[in-house]
Formats: sequence, structure tokens, C-alpha cells
Amino acid sequence: MPKVVQISLADSGYAEQLSRCLREDATFEDCEIVLSKIKESLPEVSDGVRVIDAASLQALPQPLLNPAKTLLIASGFVNLTQAWEVGIVSVLKNSEPMEYVKLAILAALLRPGKPRLAEPHRRQPKFFG
Repeated sequence: MPKVVQISLADSGYAEQLSRCLREDATFEDCEIVLSKIKESLPEVSDGVRVIDAASLQALPQPLLNPAKTLLIASGFVNLTQAWEVGIVSVLKNSEPMEYVKLAILAALLRPGKPRLAEPHRRQPKFFG
């Protein structure tokens, strides 16, 4: 089963350019490149990566089940705190060279999927006495 790179960006021109670059790169020949509209439901992809922007981040169900496999592309100001709180570790500006974006996607594909816990487990203090 091929790995999936799901692209959901408000800037359709950039999304098309990224899709074309990935399809032309032999590194991604085993990947299925999928363009999605922002308002479409974005299912979790267990063996793939989602490339989103701030508008798509708002549309995703929270908490993300596998945030390490999500790449956020920012076109302007991005609330890094919000991205960090949902677990996204890869944030790039859309002005970055396309090679950087492809490298970040490849890194996310190779990163082991780690589901995020719905609520962090907090240690209860132990009292000795």
C-alpha cells in the first residue's frame, strides 16, 4: 500500500506546484499525492503525511491523532503556540525553497507515527509519612 501525502492548502496554486514537484521527484514515486479542499474531511493517514495551512488547521478535528505526521505551511503570521499545542513539529513558510518543503515531507514520512494522547497523564504526588 503506497504512502499518502495529502495536501490541503487554501493557496491552490501553491498546492498544485507542490503536488507537481512531488510527482516529478523519484524520491516520492511510492507515494500517492492527494489534493484535498479545505472544507473536505481530512481523515487521519496512518502511513502518510498531511500538508496543511492555518485555514486547514482550524478545520481538523482536535486533538490530532498523529500530529508528527502533519506539516504546517504558513503564508503569513502563524500562531506557533497553537501549532505546538496540537503537537505539530514541522512549520515552514510558503516562501521557503520547494526543496526544503520536500525535505520536511520526507522527514515526516520517515518519522515513526506516535499517536497523541487525548489528555496528558499527570503524575500524582506521592506522600511518604
